[in-house]
Amino acid sequence: MTGFAPHPRPAYTGDAVRALAAAVRAEHDFPGWLADVLARVAALEGSLSSLTAGRPGSWEAGHVEALADGVLLGDPERVEWFARDERKRRERDGG
Repeated sequence: MTGFAPHPRPAYTGDAVRALAAAVRAEHDFPGWLADVLARVAALEGSLSSLTAGRPGSWEAGHVEALADGVLLGDPERVEWFARDERKRRERDGG
């Protein structure tokens, strides 16, 4: 590919790539798993828009929001349920 020069990525990008690659191999329904993970992060951060705050309106943001909202269904009660569930999981698992 000519002219492509990726910009430097934060260290956590490698961790994320490894986690996603492991999930691709392990999850029967990877798209569903990914949607669930994005919904849980949005819930922990307080809103769906938190996932795309750095580039709202971009085509990538539209896809990310659509994937997470497929789980959250635009329902504030579901957002709060996912946030509580994820906090409980973190307390139980120690992280």
